[in-house]
Amino acid sequence: MRFLSILLVFVLFLSSIILVSASEMISFVGKFLGEKTYIMVLSGNKTVYVKGKTPEGLKEGDYVEIKGTERTDRDGNTYIWALQIKRLIPRTIDDILKNVKDYLGKKILIYGEFRGWEGGAGPPPVTRSDWVVKDETGGIYVLGAPPFKPIEDKGKKIVVIGVLKISQSNIPYIEPILVEER
Repeated sequence: MRFLSILLVFVLFLSSIILVSASEMISFVGKFLGEKTYIMVLSGNKTVYVKGKTPEGLKEGDYVEIKGTERTDRDGNTYIWALQIKRLIPRTIDDILKNVKDYLGKKILIYGEFRGWEGGAGPPPVTRSDWVVKDETGGIYVLGAPPFKPIEDKGKKIVVIGVLKISQSNIPYIEPILVEER
């Protein structure tokens, strides 16, 4: 009897692994809004409900990266079953540029100022539309068309979350995932 109990637990464990691996893994970033029944995260302009272990010290307004699978509860509500909830730590541009190898290919968070097509960070690394974000330590290009008006919105306080990459001409830049006004 004991053998059958152990075998049943083992089969249930294996089936849960198969279910998780068969579900599509979702990864996204957003702003932590708070915690009630679910952890609430604002990603873009959509509130996403998440179940999982909240990282210690996480405060409302912090930015997080979440990896998990989509599920539906008994009432038909969709949520993310988080396998990982990671608080993103803000980095200075100077730190990023001095430690490119450490940050290359990783998600980074910058609190800065939108500078549009302002120079000072060298030539645009990938396209002519690339734009600059600056903080008190320096500036770095962000890939793609500016999310704000390049001249009128210069100086706007923003948040940039993206992946650090290096151009063919060896210039570090950020491939944006989330850009929003602070």
